[in-house]
Amino acid sequence: MVAKSTGTSGGPGRPRSQEAWEAVMKAVDALLETQGYRRLTMEAIAKEAGVGKPTLYRWWPNAPSIVIEALLRKADDGIGLPDTGSLRNDLISYVTETCRILAGPTGEIVARLMAETQFDAEFADTFRQKFIYVRREALASLLRRGAERGEIPTNADLEWLADLCYGPIWYRLLNRHAELDDAFASRIVDLLLLGARTPAD
Repeated sequence: MVAKSTGTSGGPGRPRSQEAWEAVMKAVDALLETQGYRRLTMEAIAKEAGVGKPTLYRWWPNAPSIVIEALLRKADDGIGLPDTGSLRNDLISYVTETCRILAGPTGEIVARLMAETQFDAEFADTFRQKFIYVRREALASLLRRGAERGEIPTNADLEWLADLCYGPIWYRLLNRHAELDDAFASRIVDLLLLGARTPAD
């Protein structure tokens, strides 16, 4: 998944200071929690983090790029790509952990940012490229490995299966009408495997 910065360069300019990077990540978390994405600016982040605005611009082009990095830092905590030797067990582990994280404070932030994508085209593109597509590819890698072991057809439609998996998760996250619990994750996996084995029209 996404590695945490450890003093490597995030763009033009000098390498990142780990201490300053941590301060910026914590500042974004705090501002998202108290103010939401719409009021998040480079000025507000710099002030909250105790760093100069030029420092931010040396490492990130804009506020959305900082938000996504902070989001990935939180969302990737605990999520990896399991390799149990069984596609079903791999999917159960991955989908369950995804739901567990989204059921907590990180999910609240993700929901707010997903709503914001409807009003900010630049942020929507950044969100898709760095958050949505990364997760779709992680799922696809598990499915491809399962196909290599003969557990699902090699011609399974991975894009459709990603929609089948994440669609219910995002719907439940945004509507909050039911829990993102283990039973829900298991049912998604069963549906995924059934869909993977069903020939496309």
